[in-house]
Parts: sequence; structure tokens; C-alpha cells
Amino acid sequence: MTKIPNSYKKARKYLNYTQQQAAKKAGLTDSVITKIEKGQVDSPNHKYTTFLIEQGINPYFLIGASDEIEGVLVEAVTKSAYEALQADYENLKLEKENLEEQVSEMVSRSEFEEVVQENRTLQKVLKMLKIDR
Repeated sequence: MTKIPNSYKKARKYLNYTQQQAAKKAGLTDSVITKIEKGQVDSPNHKYTTFLIEQGINPYFLIGASDEIEGVLVEAVTKSAYEALQADYENLKLEKENLEEQVSEMVSRSEFEEVVQENRTLQKVLKMLKIDR
């Protein structure tokens, strides 16, 4: 179990955190971080693992499956925040559909007004030429 704890220590140091800083930021105690990094636990702490991944550490590096320490920076979103974002998205989608309908209606009116104007112009031309309909 030396490879996994070693990767956690390397990840923490890569982020320039002391054990105390990492513990505080992850919402853990210093002793938990120490135990993880020394391999004194059966499996790595989920909260600490999630914290490191959110900081941009490659999850495959943490388990020893990759030598690449940098991963994708992940921004964690709570369930309530996700639901709020989803509701906002749905509202924006509805607004877009309403705007599309309004634009379509305006274009239809504009085309109708154009036809009416062309008809008036044609009637004036016919009158000028003294052609009755």
C-alpha cells in the first residue's frame, strides 16, 4: 500500500499545501491526512480524495495508474446548486422559445405588411395608367 499513500503526499505537496492546510481545506483533521500518507488506513479517505481531484489532481495518479499528476480542474456543485442551475437552464430555454415565436410572428406581420404595401403601390400604378380593375 506504499504507492497510493505516496501519491497522496506527492499530490498535496504539488499543490503546495502543508498537511495542516490540506486538512483544513478538506474539512479533515491533520491526523487523518498523516494516516493516509503513511499508509495506516485500509483505503484512502473519500473526502480527501475528492478534495484533491477538485484541486486539479489526476484521479489516476492518486491510485497509481498514471504518472501524470495534473488532471482536469473540477468545480464541485452541490445538489441544490445543480438543481438551481438546471431550473435556470430550463427557464432560459423557455425564454428562447418564446423569443423565437415572437420573432417568427413579427416576420409574418412584416411580410403581410409588405404584401399590403405592394398591393397599394400596384393600385396606385393602375390608377395612374387609368386601368380599372
